[in-house]
Amino acid sequence: MANKSTEANLFTFQANLKQNGTIELTWEGVKPEQFESAMVEGLPQWDGSHATASLLRYLRSMADEMLEKSRNYI
Repeated sequence: MANKSTEANLFTFQANLKQNGTIELTWEGVKPEQFESAMVEGLPQWDGSHATASLLRYLRSMADEMLEKSRNYI
């Protein structure tokens, strides 16, 4: 029987040095609206759905800002 994961990756920001010497910045994240909807439907007794969705919105906005401002450096 396979072990169930007890974690879910909600957001990732990465800075990678590529073989050709360039730096690649990427981010991936769960869409806040989809997260909140899925949690309200699947786990309605949990009261952290809205706060977590708000955190995801903040992380996405900061990632966009970091990508934009990094153009001054890379």
